[in-house]
Amino acid sequence: MKIDQNKPLNTTPSRSSERTASTPAASTERAKTDSVTINPLAAKLNQIEQNSKPAFDTERVESLKKAISEGRFTVRTEAIAGKIIQSAQELLGK
Repeated sequence: MKIDQNKPLNTTPSRSSERTASTPAASTERAKTDSVTINPLAAKLNQIEQNSKPAFDTERVESLKKAISEGRFTVRTEAIAGKIIQSAQELLGK
């Protein structure tokens, strides 16, 4: 291919470079107009979760850990067995 020195260079941007240049601006404009709505049920669940008590008592857990590490904790096997039997009976509907 031979370069013609008499012909002026094409300095106008091509379609692909125009698209590339305008894409970030378009994204920014779109981001400004996007909106999010929260389902009322999700908002209610979030409110309930914030108002509820924690799943466990951290002070009680720490006291049990301390008792175990100091050798003062005793396992009451009868109480554990009784709770297991009671739980099984509830599951079976008795």
